This record gives sequence, C-alpha cells and structure tokens, in this order.
Amino acid sequence: MGDVLVFVLFISAAVATFFVASRLTMFGDAVKEKTRASSSFMGILIGIAISLPELTSSVTAVVIDAPDLAVGNLIGSNLFNIMGLAIFDIVYRRHQIMTHATVESKLYGWLVIFMTLIILVGLSLTLPTHIFHISYSTIAVIMLYFIGSKWINDRTEYKGRKIKREVKRYKEYTYKQVMTYFVMAAVGIMIIGSVLTITAERIATITGLGTSFVGAFLVAISTSLPDAVSVGTALKLRRFNLGISSLLGSNAFNIMVLAITDLIYLRGGLLSESSPSNLITGGVSILFILLIIYSISRRKSQPAWSYILPSVLIIVGYFVTTYFVFQMR
Repeated sequence: MGDVLVFVLFISAAVATFFVASRLTMFGDAVKEKTRASSSFMGILIGIAISLPELTSSVTAVVIDAPDLAVGNLIGSNLFNIMGLAIFDIVYRRHQIMTHATVESKLYGWLVIFMTLIILVGLSLTLPTHIFHISYSTIAVIMLYFIGSKWINDRTEYKGRKIKREVKRYKEYTYKQVMTYFVMAAVGIMIIGSVLTITAERIATITGLGTSFVGAFLVAISTSLPDAVSVGTALKLRRFNLGISSLLGSNAFNIMVLAITDLIYLRGGLLSESSPSNLITGGVSILFILLIIYSISRRKSQPAWSYILPSVLIIVGYFVTTYFVFQMR
C-alpha cells in the first residue's frame, strides 16, 4: 500500500465518519421515539454501536500479537471521548448542557470510573492465580458492567414512564425503517472504523511513532471519531442527555471490550503485557469523568467563566497527558 494512498484512505474514512455517525444518532433518536425507550437506554445502545470500531481494532491488535496497542486504543479512546465532550460543552456553553443531564448519566459515569479502577489494578498488579488465561480483573469488569448497566437501566425505565411525551419528529418513518437504517449505520461505522485503524497503524509505521503512543492517541482518536460526531449530532438536536449518556455508555462498553479482548488473547495476561503508560492514560480518564460528574451535579445556572472551567481543565489535561505519554513511548 503506497504511502500516499494510506493518507488518502485515512482522510476519506474520517470524512465518511461524519456522515454515517450523524445518521446513527438521528435514527437512534427515531428508535427512541418509536419504541418509547428512555434517552439513557438509547444512549447506551448508541454507545455500543459507535464502540464497534474500538472492538474491531482491538481484536485486530490481538490477532497480530500487539497487546499494548489493544489496551492503549481502548483506554485512549475513553480519554479522547471525554475531551471531545468538554469541547462540545464549551461550544454549547450558552445551553449549559451538563445541567440537562439526568441522574442516570451521572451513574454511568460512576460505572465507568469503577470499571477503569479495576483495569488499573490489573495493570499494576500481577495476581498469582488466573482462571485458565483470564485474569480476575477481567471477570470483575464483565460482572460489574452487566450488573451495573441492568441496575441503571431499571431506574431509567421507571423514570421514563413519568416523562411527558414530546412532539414526534419522525412520523414519515415506520418502525421497521428506523430499525433498518439504525442497523445499517452501525454496520457502516464498524467498516469505516476498520479502515481508520488499518490506515492509522500504517501511518504509525511511516512516521516511526511508538506502539503505546499510537494506540492511546492516533488509533484511539481514529476509532473515536464516530463517538464525537454522534454526540455532536445529539447536541445539535438539543438531545443533551442523549449525547452525554451515549458517550458515557460508549466509555463503559470500551472497558467491556477490553475485558473481551483479554478473553480472546491466549498468549498470556493482556493487561500484564501492556505498557505502564496506560496507567497514566487510565488514571487521567478517571479524573476527567470526575470533573464531568461535578459539572452534571451543578444543577443551578452558573456564570459562563465558572461553568466552562471543568471543561477547560479537561482539554488542557488531555494535551498535557499526550505529551507525557509521548515522552514515555
């Protein structure tokens, strides 16, 4: 594959992402309307769909025996997602979007934090016993994801029955049509994500960047473009809670994908063979989500400068973290 062609394919896939991911969010919103599902539930569904590129790239990394790339991609994607949300928060500062998020979005934030903490323990400690090749941290993450998601979704469904129905926006579409388009968009996102990952890895070879840095930032940013576009589209539609919950749902599913990747990595412990730089990326992602939870908790209207302060700290922190991980490559 020629070097020029690699860059052309990467840019083309990135442009295609903007279209397909926006369709994914729009028809996810349509599915919500047709099925009477709650915003938080649809947020998780969209979050899983737009996390398919991360799943594809991580499985590919395992196949080529690059565990550090798989771990860095998923943790780095979570870091980029939160930074992207911070940028949107500043862009839509007049609406103070965080104050529109429900308690369910905040609970998903805590779920991501606890799942990430388990991963950090797995990265820091080598436990003496494993079930076959699977680490206890992987088992704990899987159990926490399903138990936590079910508990939060149960709360969401209960509150959803009390919410007054809004004006219907998708009368021209049938239920079958919106489901078909939603699934088609999800498949498209996965294909585009595969192209982004393959070309990004090739670009990394051309430029000579290290595997850890490539996984945590270049590949992570590439596979996270659908998340950013999807959230941006939801915010443009004034579905503020849908955008926030879908991003946090995507982050939770990314950690779940990391656990799944460990299941299929048969050469040893996935976490134990990854770079220590992932500890920095994971730790900073927890700090970022704590800032998001803080912003969500501030229910009253804030002066513009104080409202955007957490988001400004997140953006600055992202670039500082990028620098330190680059130095550790």
